[in-house]
Amino acid sequence: MKRKLLKITFGLLLIFSPYFTALAMANTDGLRDSETRLVDAEVVEVTENRVAVMARTGVEHVIAINVADTKCKIGDREISLRDLRVGNIITIELDQNNPMKFAKNISVSQNTQFARNRR
Repeated sequence: MKRKLLKITFGLLLIFSPYFTALAMANTDGLRDSETRLVDAEVVEVTENRVAVMARTGVEHVIAINVADTKCKIGDREISLRDLRVGNIITIELDQNNPMKFAKNISVSQNTQFARNRR
C-alpha cells in the first residue's frame, strides 16, 4: 500500500513539475535580461559618453550614454548621469532604433547608495 501511494505521489510530481517551472519563470519575466534590457547590472566604469556594466551573467557590456537623450532615475526621482558611481546596481533600457548599444533609460536600484558632487 505504501509503495502504491509513493508511486502515485511521484507520478503527480512528475506530471505537475513543468507547470510549476513555467509558473515560476512567468513571475520573473520582468527581472530578466533581454536584447533591449539589462537588469541588475553592476556599474564598473562611468565616463561622459559611456557606462560599462557587468551583467548578472558575468558579461561586461559597454553602453553609450548622452546627457540629452538618456534619462536616469532612482525610484520616481530623476537624477543626473553624473550621480552614477562604480558599484551601483542599475537596469538599462536600450534604444531599439539605434544600431549601437545606446541607453535610453537607466534606473538605479533603490538599495544602492549614490554620491552627489558638491559644488
